[in-house]
Amino acid sequence: MSRWYIIHAYSGFENKVKDAILSEATRLGLETQVEAVEVPTEKVTEIRRGKKVTSDRKFFPATFSPSWR
Repeated sequence: MSRWYIIHAYSGFENKVKDAILSEATRLGLETQVEAVEVPTEKVTEIRRGKKVTSDRKFFPATFSPSWR
């Protein structure tokens, strides 16, 4: 059974912390124990300078969820 954890990070550094967790798990040989590390985002279409631009927006800034076995 997996356990989910919520981790708070500085806003704008969510992906760097995600990469750090995955690289440390690999370095320690625990990559089989980490199921997923997710940053909750959604696709948003905005109009900038008269053009439609699709970007990712975070649901909960400064938060991401890793899942451990």
